[in-house]
Amino acid sequence: MPFKMSSFVFWTGIYNAGLASFLLFPPLYRPLGLNVCSPVWAWLVAGFLGFTSAVLVLSSRDLPRRATLVYWEAILRFVAALILMPAGLWGDIMIGLVYVFGLTKELGASHEDLLLDRLGGL
Repeated sequence: MPFKMSSFVFWTGIYNAGLASFLLFPPLYRPLGLNVCSPVWAWLVAGFLGFTSAVLVLSSRDLPRRATLVYWEAILRFVAALILMPAGLWGDIMIGLVYVFGLTKELGASHEDLLLDRLGGL
């Protein structure tokens, strides 16, 4: 079965939604050793994850037109991984790499085209 970027983007959007839901409830994440100084900060991250989840799920429905949004999500994942490296976010780096190189391969677009939305836009 061939690898489809649209499926990968969809399921990473679902993954983000799961993380967002998890961060809404301190009794869930505190026993796992996640130390957030105030629940408000976890809720802020959860809101961000909820938004990116919606963007990814909706983008997966028409990836050739919305690939730029996914490409920028990869950049956000790289930044998050750099800032939160002690939290062990190697998964974000890997997902970001799949977005960056998978989109260019599947769509036949350059990194510059994806970055600057030269694929037809929204």
